[in-house]
Amino acid sequence: MKKSLILSSVATAVLLSNSYANSNLGEVLVTTATKTKKNIDGVSASVIVVTKEDIEKISASTLKDVFEKIPSINAQYARFPHPSSKSKAAISIRGVGANGTLMLLDGKRLSAETENPYEMNRIPASMIERIEIVKGSMSTLYGSDAIGGVINIITKKITEAQTAIDLKYGLNKKGDAKQKNFNFTTIGKNDYFNYKVFGSIIDEETFTKRKNYTQTAVNPQTGAIIGANPQNGVSGKEDVTFIDDATVLSFGTRLEKNLTDNLLAGIDFNYFKEEREGIYLGNAKFSGGGLIKNTPILSKDNNKRIDVSTDFEYQANKDLATNLKFYRSYYKKRNETTPVNFTGPVNKKFSANVTIDNVESTTTYLLNDSNILTFGAEYRKETRDSSAINPNPSSDDFITKEVTYKSLFLQDEIEITDSLNATLGARYDHISNADSKVTFQAGAVQKLNDNTSLRVNYSQGFRAPDTAELFVVAPVFKDGKRFGSDVIFGPKTTTYDLKPEKSQSFEIALSNNFNKLSSEIVAFHTNIKDKIELVSYGAGAGKYYTSENLDKVEINGLELRLDYDFTNYLNSNFNLTYLDTEDKTLNKELTFTPDISASLGIDYKVTNSLNTNLSLRYIGEQYTNSQNSEKTEDYTLVDLGLNYKINKTASVYGGIDNIFDKEVDEELGVNAGTYTYIGFRFNF
Repeated sequence: MKKSLILSSVATAVLLSNSYANSNLGEVLVTTATKTKKNIDGVSASVIVVTKEDIEKISASTLKDVFEKIPSINAQYARFPHPSSKSKAAISIRGVGANGTLMLLDGKRLSAETENPYEMNRIPASMIERIEIVKGSMSTLYGSDAIGGVINIITKKITEAQTAIDLKYGLNKKGDAKQKNFNFTTIGKNDYFNYKVFGSIIDEETFTKRKNYTQTAVNPQTGAIIGANPQNGVSGKEDVTFIDDATVLSFGTRLEKNLTDNLLAGIDFNYFKEEREGIYLGNAKFSGGGLIKNTPILSKDNNKRIDVSTDFEYQANKDLATNLKFYRSYYKKRNETTPVNFTGPVNKKFSANVTIDNVESTTTYLLNDSNILTFGAEYRKETRDSSAINPNPSSDDFITKEVTYKSLFLQDEIEITDSLNATLGARYDHISNADSKVTFQAGAVQKLNDNTSLRVNYSQGFRAPDTAELFVVAPVFKDGKRFGSDVIFGPKTTTYDLKPEKSQSFEIALSNNFNKLSSEIVAFHTNIKDKIELVSYGAGAGKYYTSENLDKVEINGLELRLDYDFTNYLNSNFNLTYLDTEDKTLNKELTFTPDISASLGIDYKVTNSLNTNLSLRYIGEQYTNSQNSEKTEDYTLVDLGLNYKINKTASVYGGIDNIFDKEVDEELGVNAGTYTYIGFRFNF
């Protein structure tokens, strides 16, 4: 890069500054992959950028709508030990697993449930400027939890005054799964400060499927069947929930002020509250003694999250910029489950308080015409109070687990020649419940000619075990029980020394832009040592799941992207991902990693005011258990949408998802069938 471009980058590049990036323009600037503002063509890691225009094109009103249509990422359901996990998803990138994906909001971690089953309806799409998805390990910049990749949701930056309102209503062909959304964002400036305010209300009605069940009464300590219990052997049918009846309220604001010409200060406050309710097949205690398995239970959630942060961006001179962040994310989860068929005690086992306190400093320094140094330090404390980790499964008392992270990192972006640049990085992490770790990353981008570039990247990653993997005590999980590796209870009679995951990833990519065709092909190889996975032991009443290390896992993959503009009015995009995963010890494929996933999008501008888009998504077969004895079927979903601009202020949009009412295996998540929606947008 030229010196003028380097100086421009440093002048504006502070940690995760919110820059508008339109994938249809020649220059796309990203921040997540290097923590500096950088042209995506010069980044050695794989990055997907989803712009606000992309979000509007697919008529998305929440983050869930966006993620369902992004290639190369995979939603995994039923990841945590609670019956309602069937309706909540976590995101896996390149087969590494849901716990290896770090989700950020404006560069800050969000507190939530363990094992990342984040209900993505919590984030309204109207507040999003763009989403940057970095595929492959990013541990050298973000530490533990980023072994598979990073998803950074970047909200709208405070620029010129504007107000946006979005109203949407949808339901499936049977009139179920109704959803009403109201989103607004307003941005402005005055003589004292700049401000941004956003809010969202999502009201969602339940979607259920009729299921048969047969109850079993057991002794919770020994697993022995209690034949004399009046609930033992009771059979019936129940409408089981796959989408909760829920009301979700989000509100947030940001205030900014230039204290001096070189110093910008900002304050953020976000508030989120949700109420959820559903009926699931699970376990419940019987008042007369015993545990009733596979019985209908009513699950109610009353949750809230409060995020508070302050940040300072200081431009010391043309060569030196520093960013300092302080933030706290507090999540209060209150869950109650009660039996439907009989009178039993209320179970509050899966309530929790989660707090993340973080201090982070990042400095960018222009060393010379060819080197940009980025160095920083981070201190983070994560505190979890939960009865789910209480070693006494009959107690609702909270147990507290605390983990601290102390980190230092250094990165050098080097211009070797006018056509070759490289990025080198290293990080040191000290974690209170795991060994200290040093990780390295090295990548390079070679411009072969005006249209073609070659990039290579090597990265190391790691992930420390989370609280659930170490300490959870769940008498009910799938067809057995679940215990953390440190737990001794019931059929589990020994502890297990659970080690952090460690990975090495290699990737090579060739990208080309020629006339109307843009393409990229990426080949990657990842070795993971001591990968943390659930394994099962025993059978029947004595069956349980626990977290253990797989000695060695190997993932090979290929990604292909093709974008072609047929005319100024018609363009298309095609994405394909091939994954070959293997547990080398057992010679088995990893669970919930489809061998092939693909998407095809066709956008057609009918008139200057009317746009249509057709989307096809294919998900291949995938195993659902570690023994590779059960496999889901592949499926293809077809969606159709349109946007009509009424005038400069107002537009209407609508569409039909899953036009052909394709059934999806329940192990893979929620599918309400053919779904129709309509919405209105207003921009002032």
